[in-house]
Amino acid sequence: MTAATVAGATGSTVSEGARALWTLALVLGGTTVALVALDAMPTWLHGQPRGVRRAATVEDAERRIQSRVLLPSYFPDTLRWPPAEVRFTRDGGGSVALTFLGTDGAPDLVLAQTVAGAGPIPDGLHGRLAVIQQQSAPLGDDAVLSRVVAEDGTLWSQLEWTRGGRRFLLRGRGSLENLIRMARSIHGERR
Repeated sequence: MTAATVAGATGSTVSEGARALWTLALVLGGTTVALVALDAMPTWLHGQPRGVRRAATVEDAERRIQSRVLLPSYFPDTLRWPPAEVRFTRDGGGSVALTFLGTDGAPDLVLAQTVAGAGPIPDGLHGRLAVIQQQSAPLGDDAVLSRVVAEDGTLWSQLEWTRGGRRFLLRGRGSLENLIRMARSIHGERR
């Protein structure tokens, strides 16, 4: 073999190796993009943040998060039972949010809570609204009462507090008195 033939064969091998690496990079990159898109698809289709799931009933959510959902013993007759929407996440030990409709058929109350620990309730579970006023509330040392504005411009009252190792959030369009009564009526295990 001549030196030119050896050099040509070596150059051919190097370019084939480079093409193989380039093809592998393209295939892996395409696969990664496809997997990310497939992972995000449930979020796009259902309009739910990542990790948030819907349950058919409160009992179904309890079964999935393996914990009881604590409900208020005081429930104003201006709210419809059962909840119109039950959402949960297992992230951070688990949290659940219930949305109740008012007699006018519009969302009127959101009750959210953690099930394992008093960490924050994920924003994706109950929505993040613009806070316009905040003060302490008569439910404990860390209780906060806020006035918040939804994206549609409606004003809501919101209570956040910790009790029994859980973090709670009650957000309602109704009277502040009803909201506080409901918060005070949430106790341990229900029957």
